Amino acid sequence: MKRVTVKGKKWYYFHPWIYAKSLVDDGEASPGECVEVYTTRGQFLGSAFFNPHSKIVLRFYSREKREFDYHFVRNKLERALEWRRSLYPGENSFRVLFGESDGVPGLVVDKYGDGLVIQVLSYGVERHKKDVIYALQDLFSPSFIFEKGDSSLRAEEGLPLADRLHHGEIPESLQIEVSGLKYLVDIAGGQKTGFYFDQRENRERVASLVKGTRALDIFSYTGGFTLHLLKAGFSRVYAVDRSKSALALLMKNVELNSFERERVVPIEKEAFQFLDEMLLSGIKFDVIILDPPSFARKRGQVEEAVNGFKVLHDRAIRLLEPGGYIVTFSCSHYITDEALLESFTVPAMNLRRHFVLLERLGQAKDHPVLLGFRESEYLKGFVLKETV
Repeated sequence: MKRVTVKGKKWYYFHPWIYAKSLVDDGEASPGECVEVYTTRGQFLGSAFFNPHSKIVLRFYSREKREFDYHFVRNKLERALEWRRSLYPGENSFRVLFGESDGVPGLVVDKYGDGLVIQVLSYGVERHKKDVIYALQDLFSPSFIFEKGDSSLRAEEGLPLADRLHHGEIPESLQIEVSGLKYLVDIAGGQKTGFYFDQRENRERVASLVKGTRALDIFSYTGGFTLHLLKAGFSRVYAVDRSKSALALLMKNVELNSFERERVVPIEKEAFQFLDEMLLSGIKFDVIILDPPSFARKRGQVEEAVNGFKVLHDRAIRLLEPGGYIVTFSCSHYITDEALLESFTVPAMNLRRHFVLLERLGQAKDHPVLLGFRESEYLKGFVLKETV
């Protein structure tokens, strides 16, 4: 392997990325190539993927001198799979591998029953994709391997945006079961890889904490929270999403789980528009779930994002029955716990409404947070209850 030299003492502390500004000598390595990384003093730091097209010029996959090959990735997959099976015994749909947190930077593997959906988000994995596919086939013997290639992170790596079916065929109707509930999943046309596994435990926990009869699920997608609220006994759930196809799938999921369609009010509308219109209706809710897409994909968007959350929280508080619950999430690692809470506290104080924090929520266990790598902790949420 070629030798690459970097500067900067902070990289000694096992952060899996090195940025371009710290690069001293690229060793004439090519995009996606495996390289050995050294400090200017000659200290070996590890083996990494090199990509001159990205701000993240090096992504470590090992702290030893070794190539990234079939045997390496298969070993990582085996360990990750064993861990997930211990986390979710009896379940067959979950995130198998979560990039840097599982030692394979830029690779995401989700298991949907006996099929697999992957995301390749680094030039290094792209260059060694054949080894990845072979390892997946040998370990899982999957009915299909589908690559979801529409993430903006690929563009940041200098990679084309394109989906690809590597093996088998995707069934016309793909059904999975998660936490005792059944879901139809649109892998090719849906968001991310088709289903948000990262909210698995949160859906169960929220449904066990909140009480009431009428709930509002903003940014509902295909019904993850809606179904759990129905299971918990809520008589009416308003499910709001701008995607017509997502709401259609949500209603199919309602029927699939034998819930009465009349208990769900699907609304195809932009969230902020809906909230403004509801303020005029006089309808209020015992529980409001706010699970928006990322408001801050870059550090420079944080201030605008926090202001957006303040508006979102203001509208939600106004629509809440006295003594009700608001569950709010952010899926951007740039938004801190403090910033998210402040964006709720400010409008609550302005409206003279008093809340207590019942619980802090995070991403599911199959999306592990790597210590020293704060970028791996992106999902945060709070269960808040009004005191009256």
